[in-house]
Amino acid sequence: MITTDFLLKAGAAQSRIFTINKPAHVDHLVMVGFNPVKALAIDCQLSLYTSAGARLGSYNCGERQSYQVKLPAPAATQFEARIEVSNNNFTAATTSFSVINRFKFVSATR
Repeated sequence: MITTDFLLKAGAAQSRIFTINKPAHVDHLVMVGFNPVKALAIDCQLSLYTSAGARLGSYNCGERQSYQVKLPAPAATQFEARIEVSNNNFTAATTSFSVINRFKFVSATR
């Protein structure tokens, strides 16, 4: 679980990149989920990449939801995520919010 906190002026956008390390006792990434703190008129997109730069998918992180990774994610030890947010709330000078990013890994053997 990785929490990203933002403080954006009205009309502003921001992007951040962070690394997700695969726990040693599991094999594959199978799910990406989000638990955002509700904020008015925030757009949020997370793109997930392998450590070699291959794009695995792009996900709407502005709503509480989870996505199954459609393609079998490679057995990589690291992944890179780029989260992009924009504040379309013009009723306040600034808006602060957080997005909790969840990444589920599983073992190939049961």
